[in-house]
Amino acid sequence: MKTQFEMERIWMDETELFYQIRLQLHASVCSSNQDVYMQDETLQELIDSIAGFNNTWGKEPVIWQLLDPDADDHKISLTFTLIDRTGTIQVDVFIHDEWQHDPFDHFHATFKFKTTMGQLDDLSAQLKRFIRRETDHVASLYER
Repeated sequence: MKTQFEMERIWMDETELFYQIRLQLHASVCSSNQDVYMQDETLQELIDSIAGFNNTWGKEPVIWQLLDPDADDHKISLTFTLIDRTGTIQVDVFIHDEWQHDPFDHFHATFKFKTTMGQLDDLSAQLKRFIRRETDHVASLYER
């Protein structure tokens, strides 16, 4: 099975307050590798969003946004939507990465992939281990 969501910690501040990750999102037609800075609170927001989505049985789509605090022109958004009664989840990915000082250095992508409610639970569990520094790698949301 192919993972659709991978994250690896590639650098950490000596205070461990923030770190750089490589976020890899894969669909059958598109893949993206984004290096971004973040804090544990940002990942906790994703965990909380997934928990809220699961607690309401996916009645309302949930959007998680990763905004790079040092760059207004770098945005990543994941929207989780329940698309059938068997627990199939559609994840809509939006990425906008543009460096203002170079008009040729941009990346813009919109794509989607499917997963399941159970895979969201797996992602949450792995993210919790990542925050506790038990692992530096997350691989989840396997292709359905």
